[in-house]
Amino acid sequence: MPFSKNTSPELLLARYRSLLDDVPVVIFTALTATAIQIVALKDDVDWKVAIALPLMRMTLGALIFLYWFHHREDTPGIDKVRWRLRAASVVLVFAGMASFLRTLYLFHHTDSFGHYFLIVHATLYGLCFAFILSRIGIAAYLYNVFLLAAAISCIFLGNFEHPYLLTALILVFEIGMLFAMRASANVFDRLVNATHETHSLLQENQRLANQDSLTHLPNRRQFFMHVEQQLTRAKRTAERFAVGIVDLDNFKPVNDAYGHHVGDLVLVEVGRRLAKIKISDVQFYRLGGDEFAFQVITDGQQKVLKQIGKEVSRVISQPIKVDGFPISIKASIGVCQFSNTRDTAQGLYEHADFALYHVKRTGRGSMEIYSQALEEERLHLNKMDQALRAADMETELFPVFQPIVNVNTGEISSFESLARWSSPVIGVVPPGEFIGVAENLGMVSDITRLMFKKAIIAMAAWPAHIRLSFNLSAYDVTNKAVIEELIYMVAQSRLHPSRFIFEITETALLQDFTTARDNLELLRQAGARIALDDFGTGYSSLSHVQKLPLDKLKIDRSFIKDIQTNPTSQTIVRSILALCQGMQIECVAEGAENKSQVQFLQTLGCQLIQGYFYSRPMAQEHIQAYLSGLSLKENLVA
Repeated sequence: MPFSKNTSPELLLARYRSLLDDVPVVIFTALTATAIQIVALKDDVDWKVAIALPLMRMTLGALIFLYWFHHREDTPGIDKVRWRLRAASVVLVFAGMASFLRTLYLFHHTDSFGHYFLIVHATLYGLCFAFILSRIGIAAYLYNVFLLAAAISCIFLGNFEHPYLLTALILVFEIGMLFAMRASANVFDRLVNATHETHSLLQENQRLANQDSLTHLPNRRQFFMHVEQQLTRAKRTAERFAVGIVDLDNFKPVNDAYGHHVGDLVLVEVGRRLAKIKISDVQFYRLGGDEFAFQVITDGQQKVLKQIGKEVSRVISQPIKVDGFPISIKASIGVCQFSNTRDTAQGLYEHADFALYHVKRTGRGSMEIYSQALEEERLHLNKMDQALRAADMETELFPVFQPIVNVNTGEISSFESLARWSSPVIGVVPPGEFIGVAENLGMVSDITRLMFKKAIIAMAAWPAHIRLSFNLSAYDVTNKAVIEELIYMVAQSRLHPSRFIFEITETALLQDFTTARDNLELLRQAGARIALDDFGTGYSSLSHVQKLPLDKLKIDRSFIKDIQTNPTSQTIVRSILALCQGMQIECVAEGAENKSQVQFLQTLGCQLIQGYFYSRPMAQEHIQAYLSGLSLKENLVA
């Protein structure tokens, strides 16, 4: 029927299910009415017409009921639903035509009682069945017309008084029934459409609640939900699985250099590449920012995890071309495997996050799986966290100083101030361990102020030509209030500002390069000097050298340790020395531990050297003895 082509699939399915519920009522009513007709007309009409044909109709009704009963639990597709509704429509129309013809035939073979019976029978059939089956569409209206036409025809064929009044009465009920059928169908359709729209909105809200809008990967909420489900299954079946966190290295400089629009396009491309990885049905998620995650069933031997780590690193490290800009990034990955029934989704995530933290701290661009060694390190950091919270910083934290020597004159050019923490709970802690914890606790600026104050006090006893080299953390260099306070402390010290050198690392610049550059300009305007530490190991080093107000570069110790045997290290150091000479800024080589390294650096033209060869970091009370008792020239080669 035409209605099935133009009606939405949702409405068709709703009509179909509603009609299924009405099938038993329709068949029961039809069989009962047919049985009554047999009893009423059996004496007036030939048995073949009065009994045999109705029995055939009853048999057909019983077969339809059996078909319905057998398929009542089916969930057919929309094409099959269309076919069944069309078939039902055709059957209903033919049933209406057959009832019309049979009623007229029986009218000529019955007495006055039979006439009244046929009129009432056709009218009730036409009104009631059409109303019950109205959701089948136009076929129900045609069935109604055939039956009402049969009743009205019988009125005018018979010898009835006032046939027009009887016809008008039937038509009044017919018109009312048609309006009722139409209204019922409209209410049903509106209800179905409203229900479908509500369901669609719920589905869309559910999708938005569980899907990242930028990359279309499942989001953080979905990640934890799936991990919880997998945990429940794993605790019941001992199935091995793992969760991982993927963090994009040096993504922030992409945002800073090209804008957030390009950054978003990079994230979209990363999400697309991750979604294509199909190792062991791994599922990827976007947790937020430049952080992604995954969960996967493992073999218990880390083979699958290593494959995923290798593939993730491969696809992300491939250049991404966005708006004509070729962008290269890498990924660091932290993973934690389900190991015992006490594990929780949050616990697995935190362990994977700590493994990621370990990768970031020890060398980016690789994967680390949470292990017993990392568990011990995490517990140590937790202990350090608690000790630092309770520490009396004024008495427990103190600076030590390592000299930077001018090898040409044999004099000390400056001392680098290095923070130390002597905890009564965990002993002496180097800054490489506790500064990160202090940053997480929001205490690093307090430590900076305290160490700078103590360094200024120590500096007051030094010869006037010796400078102080002081390290700034990532938080310090991007916090204008801290920088202004340091400038104020320099002014209050009554020491010449040029004696203060503030060291920053390229890693510290990555958080907010523009703010860091502006803050360093404030230090320069106050008369202090700026040094870039660990040069050559960070991101876009030459770009930073060009844009920053620098007075000094410090060559990272990784290039010094094998400088005598590694031609690549030699070439890099020569290039950095040439760069500094061309820019007319100073250059310091860090990490010189023996005489031969110092000699080699001298031959390359390096004037300022720092390392254990001259001295380990020393407390303030040892500096005067060191200055007066040590002849540096004796250790140098002219």
